[in-house]
Amino acid sequence: MGRKQARQLSLSGLLIGVVLGGLPAQAQISTVQVGALVEALRQAAPQTGIKNDGLYSDWQVLAGNIPRWSKACTGQELSATQFEANPATARSIVTCVITDVLKDEYKASGNDQSVAVRRTAAWWMTGDPNRYSNAQTAPYTEKVLNFYQRQLSSKQSPPAQPQESAYDRYMRVGYAAVNQKDYQTALINFRRALSERPGNPYATAAIRSVEGYIARARPTSSSAQPPALAQSPSQAAPITQDQAVNIINQWLQAKQQVFAPPFNTQSVVALTAGELATELVKPDGTVAWLKKNNAYYRFGVQKIESVERFLANRDKATIEVRVTEDRTLYRNGKVDPSRTDFQTRLVRYSLQSDNGKWKIADYKTADGSTPERTNQ
Repeated sequence: MGRKQARQLSLSGLLIGVVLGGLPAQAQISTVQVGALVEALRQAAPQTGIKNDGLYSDWQVLAGNIPRWSKACTGQELSATQFEANPATARSIVTCVITDVLKDEYKASGNDQSVAVRRTAAWWMTGDPNRYSNAQTAPYTEKVLNFYQRQLSSKQSPPAQPQESAYDRYMRVGYAAVNQKDYQTALINFRRALSERPGNPYATAAIRSVEGYIARARPTSSSAQPPALAQSPSQAAPITQDQAVNIINQWLQAKQQVFAPPFNTQSVVALTAGELATELVKPDGTVAWLKKNNAYYRFGVQKIESVERFLANRDKATIEVRVTEDRTLYRNGKVDPSRTDFQTRLVRYSLQSDNGKWKIADYKTADGSTPERTNQ
């Protein structure tokens, strides 16, 4: 393998997030299988030979993925350095991620183990499991499959990590977020837990409690509020135009992962708030609709052409920008022309401070449409 090809393969984390979803009864996988695949990915990880290449651990993970992976899987956000410093922690986090991906790819492959492993390897390398057999990706996915099969047949396979159910993980991460007073993250995870076990009293009670925390945290319009409280340093500083543009650029890039495999809802938590965040990840929301209908978006050019208007106060802001975007909706592998276009639009973004961090609360085009979020 040449250095250029190795460098391309080493971009395995560029489009990767955590795939969150239930496991169909016909697609059961064991911890031994997951452990074998995690080890196969480690053994197949290409080495770029470039010092300070931005890739961490034996799995060659891009630094940008590590904070959201660690928070989703452990409830604690780790730096790239912390991730690399503890091989056991790195393995457990990669195991958490691969468990969810392999479940989905078993379903997509019709429970064909070899195809599911190769699809997972393609997702790890490119972000798109459907590329597992194309000319550029096939050599790598075959290599991973070979290592995987050796692991299963070898008595030297690494000990499998205890498998944690999706419900238990969502509840654990939700409680960790509550302890950190990150109530939006907690609410999203408790709702995911409830979708795993509808009617579960613990998830229901957790949701009710967190919704109460969020309601009490909202500012009131009472004129009796002391001036000192209004100037509390815990409030966010007014956002600047450049900062708002930067958040929008981050969201444009994140959409490539949110609205397509791996349907990375962690970017939703990081960049959106309020009704927009809820709409995207609720059980009957946009991401759920895409999965249910075997649909996804692909994006080409995404560029902010100009800023037309910007207004901000201490906790809210509105910015109108002209955005050029190439967007294609696929359903059952075919292009849906009704939601496919390449044009420049005027888009209004509403931003708000969420626990001291600025996030997107809503966005609409000039005609009032809500791109990507129509799920009917």
